[in-house]
Amino acid sequence: MTEEPLVRGHRVTYLPGKRKPGPQRLCRRGIVTGPPVLDTDTDVTWVPVQADGTHETGEWVRADAIIDVVAPT
Repeated sequence: MTEEPLVRGHRVTYLPGKRKPGPQRLCRRGIVTGPPVLDTDTDVTWVPVQADGTHETGEWVRADAIIDVVAPT
């Protein structure tokens, strides 16, 4: 199965903060605000996301912390 690349407008559900072992933290939902960026030093892809209910510029979320994606309608 080929995954569609994340783009501005995708709705995502993600785990905030650093990944830790043990019980999972509450999920957040938000909207992708720009293209993902690969950090070549760490080989981690970061996605800019604005959390629902906020008017802030957003936060950078690790792509592997995103657990659900819905394409814009």
